Amino acid sequence: MITILIIEDDELLNEGISFALKSEGYNTISAYNGKQAADMLSNSVNLIILDINLPDENGINVCKNIRKDMNTPIIFLTAKDTEKDIVKGFKAGGDDYITKPFSLPVLRERIKAVLKRGAAENIYSFKDIKFDFDKLCLTKKHINIPVTKIEVKLLELFIKNKGRVLTREQILDRIWDIDGEFVDENTVSVNIRRLRTKIEDEPSNPSFIKTVFGIGYIWGDDN
Repeated sequence: MITILIIEDDELLNEGISFALKSEGYNTISAYNGKQAADMLSNSVNLIILDINLPDENGINVCKNIRKDMNTPIIFLTAKDTEKDIVKGFKAGGDDYITKPFSLPVLRERIKAVLKRGAAENIYSFKDIKFDFDKLCLTKKHINIPVTKIEVKLLELFIKNKGRVLTREQILDRIWDIDGEFVDENTVSVNIRRLRTKIEDEPSNPSFIKTVFGIGYIWGDDN
């Protein structure tokens, strides 16, 4: 189910948006200020509706902080309707900008459009890592990272099985044996070590490809 985080300090409006979206089949969670929003952000949030006039922090700054770690789609929902405000919202990393007053049918269609764009791109992103499944392109901190054919296969395997422990034998079967190549488990370790040097801030203390001692590896982007 698609989860939408609503960051809006007007409680009645927040509840109204939440009720309308739940009736459309979405799961919603609500925050009423920047601090609450920061505590609720996770990779399980699929879209964010963000007001600019929050009681504790400007929504533009909230958006910028989110963009440091996540590429989750953000729709600004605000009374600030000047051209300068709208441009500032897009420059901060917003995907759409809706001014108040607004209609719920329009909001619903904007949400569908933004989610559709994200699905069509077929891109995995978390923190400063982005992997395009269609173009087989890896970027870190917006810099293109060259990857080998094997490293691409490893990335696809881990990302599509995130949260699941993959044994070395399973990785061998899925990555190498399908091509009829004979390799040993050390080959897995060597290639994962090389991939870690490209995607991890600290390869010796990985946050993405984590070792499950005595078993294999797990893609650990939820921690």
